[in-house]
Amino acid sequence: MLSKNIQIVDRLKKEIEEYVADWHWDNESKKYAFDLGKFLFSFIEYIDDSNLSERVKRVHKDNVYLIGMFEAGYGYSDEFHYEDLTDGPFYVCEFENKISDSKYAVQSYESTWKKLDRFIKSGIYEKYVNKIEKELKNNKNGG
Repeated sequence: MLSKNIQIVDRLKKEIEEYVADWHWDNESKKYAFDLGKFLFSFIEYIDDSNLSERVKRVHKDNVYLIGMFEAGYGYSDEFHYEDLTDGPFYVCEFENKISDSKYAVQSYESTWKKLDRFIKSGIYEKYVNKIEKELKNNKNGG
């Protein structure tokens, strides 16, 4: 069972690293991207637990990736702080220029930002972040 837990945690770390692979360019930005990705993975778990249709969940998850990509690329932060993701939506112009300027796509992107803002401000993020942290910590401690 211990070996299976380590494999799950190794898989989680690798998933996060692959998810953020295009979000960094050096070791400092790699740590920032990983920390941002780890937080956004907790938000994705929250989305998975939400009473939403699979289609809506998929759209939110796609938008979460874009939020992370834009935050890592344009956020100008040396260290990740989840509070930096509150009071959005941010990077709407970048979204319109690089992804889509359709009214529906922009509204969807903004909706995901608002959901993220509520996730943080309500404090519900703590449950999901703690779960991710615990899983990753178990890996460092050998299970």
